[in-house]
Amino acid sequence: MDVIECIKARKSVRAFEKRHVDDEIIEKLLEAAVNAPSAGNAQDWEFVVVKRDDFKDLLSKAAFGQEFIKEAPVVIVVCTNLRRIYQNYGERGVSLYCIQDTAAATENMLLAACNYGLGACWVGAFNEEKVRQILYLPEHVRPLVIVPIGYPKEPIPEKPKRMHIHEVLHFERF
Repeated sequence: MDVIECIKARKSVRAFEKRHVDDEIIEKLLEAAVNAPSAGNAQDWEFVVVKRDDFKDLLSKAAFGQEFIKEAPVVIVVCTNLRRIYQNYGERGVSLYCIQDTAAATENMLLAACNYGLGACWVGAFNEEKVRQILYLPEHVRPLVIVPIGYPKEPIPEKPKRMHIHEVLHFERF
């Protein structure tokens, strides 16, 4: 699929078929993620792939009861390694660049999922400390995004209307 077509086609999917996602495809999604840009090439991301039903159930509860998380065949938790980003950028790296880096990696993963016919959803609403405990994350690894992934269950929801570019575009000044 052409990258622009993929960008326009991608939408958040919250209902999944009970169908296995091959490990080779998961690896391709992660390859897309690690090829995202990062501040100073720090590559501060870390990824935890979750397939176990009990862990997915706990993640769903940590995400304030978002049930679709436990129904996805695969959940990838995108984290940042705070030590790695701090080495290069200090507090600015920890407060901003790590979020930008993991956001770029997450978007690459979402686009790759769309390209392979998978549905996914960017979940940012969750209790970080609970996710940290569920996944046994060390203190210097912060979870930032939960991405449930799977084959979309029909019917696939319509993509929400987007603002026209001329509604948000400014030249030289606001």
